[in-house]
Parts: sequence; structure tokens; C-alpha cells
Amino acid sequence: MRKAEGRRQKAEGTHPSSFILLPSAFCLLTFLAARIPLLVLRAPFFDELFTRWIAGRPFAGILSALRHDSGPPLYYFAVHLLGDPPVEATRVLSLVCAAIAFIVILSWNRLPAALLMAVFPPAVLIAADARAYALCAMFVALAILAIDRDRPMLAALLLVAAAYSHYYGVLFFPTLLLGSTSPGASGQPRARRRFFALLLAVFLYLPGFWLALHQPTEARAWMTMNWPDALFVRPPLVLAIIGAAALVLSVRVNRYMFMVLVPLILAIALRVYVPIRFESVIAAPLALWLAESLRNNRFRLALTTALIAVGAFWTAFGIIDHVVRPPDAYRQAARWIAANIPANETVVASGYCYLETMMNGHERIAAFPPEQGEHPGWRALPRPEVPIPNGAFYWTGERGAPELGILIRERRIVKPLFINDRAMVALVR
Repeated sequence: MRKAEGRRQKAEGTHPSSFILLPSAFCLLTFLAARIPLLVLRAPFFDELFTRWIAGRPFAGILSALRHDSGPPLYYFAVHLLGDPPVEATRVLSLVCAAIAFIVILSWNRLPAALLMAVFPPAVLIAADARAYALCAMFVALAILAIDRDRPMLAALLLVAAAYSHYYGVLFFPTLLLGSTSPGASGQPRARRRFFALLLAVFLYLPGFWLALHQPTEARAWMTMNWPDALFVRPPLVLAIIGAAALVLSVRVNRYMFMVLVPLILAIALRVYVPIRFESVIAAPLALWLAESLRNNRFRLALTTALIAVGAFWTAFGIIDHVVRPPDAYRQAARWIAANIPANETVVASGYCYLETMMNGHERIAAFPPEQGEHPGWRALPRPEVPIPNGAFYWTGERGAPELGILIRERRIVKPLFINDRAMVALVR
């Protein structure tokens, strides 16, 4: 009798045997193998330096700084509670968040979706990125699964947490109106619950909307830049063609499709879509969309294999690219300053060199113009009447910085001390 029951469970795929445990273990190892190298070997990105700068301030200081920048505060609050960790240590928080989303999807019997997530390059990147995307993506993944289980109020709370982590979370609020796949989860009362869940999310996020409306539009100008290569290398053309073809042949219309397309359309319409960054946040619903689409596809095995192979190879290329990249030009200038200018000398810094110099070993920094010190995460342009520091001083900035033109027009002698393709350090007299 017991043997017959065991054979029946095994035939139905519910027997806790190596048939289930081995694929799950392989999936988990793939997740770690794709992320740990980047966690250790990737050089700190400029945005990650901003995370350390703002998270080192007190809670009130974080909110005050965000009035001059962009983004909500929850992630910075979380990093602040960790003390003042270096960028590499802060990335561990992102890895933990990514692992939680991954393990929850894997444990809810979504093995194909988890495997697709394990090798999805944007999801790989954010797990080794000291930014808010992994925290936001974790809450989005948990909210999607809550919607699946007909728990709209819980999903609303999770999406509010996602939105306080990153503004991308707001784009998922309309998904609260979607029905559940749970048996008996349809009908008028449940539809009202979903509508009330949306109202709850909007109400709880009113402070977030207020903050966004009071942040300068200049702080979001970077979102219009097309620079995904700075984050992750483009896939080879052949790999991109194979991946695109497999994706087109895989997708079908299902509920997860709307959980991907609605936020995507809103991101494009609101001009907040950033390649790689946005895809990292929709990683969970995208993987669930593909897994659900492939379930009844006659070419399921071939298409799944193609998608996983493309993701794995693209991830490998991305890891290798980050390992062999030369140091950033601004970081080279900052390190030269730390090694060659005495610590008791004040360095006047402009543009992106301000944050790089501050975070790479030289603490006596003055911002030129002063607004650069209020929001070092984005480029402040000098006003025509901006005052120039008196006397001789060291200056660092971009080679084509408008501040350099101001110094030259004021007939100051600018003697280059260090120069590369984008940045320079000079003595101004």
C-alpha cells in the first residue's frame, strides 16, 4: 500500500526525491555562480558611490538630500542601518534581496521561472549592485505571488514598500486590479477588494508622490541617456538574434503578460524607462510570463534551453567584461589626487569628479559650483555669476567642464598635473 502511494506521488511529481531536489539545487547553484563573481570583481559604479554618500547621513539628512536629487528613501534607510559599509559590503544587501525573491519563486514550485531568473542578466546585475533595484524587485516578486494567491491587501502593502524603495514600484500599482489564479477567486466581492487594495496603495504612497513632485527635474535627466553598456555589455549579435527569436516563439497571452507590459508602457510613457535597470525590476513577472507561456508549447524544451543558454552566455560575457574593464577615467583622477595631493590640502572639484574624489580617499573637498555638493549624484551646471575660489588651489573636473572655461576666462593660470581622456587635475593660480 505504501509503495503504491509512493509510486503514485512520484508519477505526479510530488514525491520529495532527487527528481525534485537535484534540479532545485542546480538552479540555486546557477543563481549563486552567476552573481558572486560580479559581487566581488565588479568595480564600484558611480551610482553606488552616491548610495554610500547619502546613506551615511542621518535619516533626516537623507530626506533633505533627496529634495535635491531623485528617488524615495527606503533603500537608503536600510543601508544607513548597516552603519557605513563600503560599496562591496552594501552589495550583499542586494544579493540577499535577490535571493529571497528567487527562493520564494523556487519554493512555490516555479522551477522553470526560477531557472530563467537565475541567468537573466539584468537580474544578475542588480544582485551585485549597491542600489535600490534589488530591494524593489524583491517586493514586486512577493506582490505578484500575493496577487496569485488572492491576497490583494498584502500585495498592496508589498507594492507600497517596492515604491518606497524605487519609483518603479509605482508602475505596478495597476496590477492590483488583476484577478487571482486561485480557485473561486472571481466574482464581484473580490473585484471590490482588488479596487480597495489599489486605493490603499495610492493612499499609503501619498508622501512618496509629494516627494517626487518636489524633486528637481534635472535630477532625472540621466534617465534619457542611452548608456546600458556602462552597466552590462551588449550581447553578441548572433546571441541577441537567437534570444529574440526564442522569446517571440515562447510568449503567449496570459495574466503575467499584463504584469510586464503595463509597467513597461507606463515607464515609456512617463519617460522613466532605463535599459537594464527597468528589466531588473520586472525580472520575476517576466520569468513567470515565459514559464507559463512555455508550459503548453510543443517546442517547450528547445525554447527553454535556448533562453537559458542565451542568458547564461550573456551573463558570462558580462562578468568577463567587468573583470577586464580599465578603471573609470574619473576614478583614475580621484586616485591620483589621493596619492599625490597632501591630505591637508583642499581640492576644488566639479561635476562627476566631486563625488569620485570624495569617495576615493581625499576628504577635504570643496564643490564648484556649491550646488554640486547638495546633489553629487547628478551634474550641476555653474551659474554665470558663480564665485571662483580665491588664491591658488587644486581643481579637478571633466576635461571639457564649463567650470574650466570660467577659470580660463578669469585669466587664471591653469597648470595640468594629471590628465586622461575625460578628466583632469590642475593647479589653478
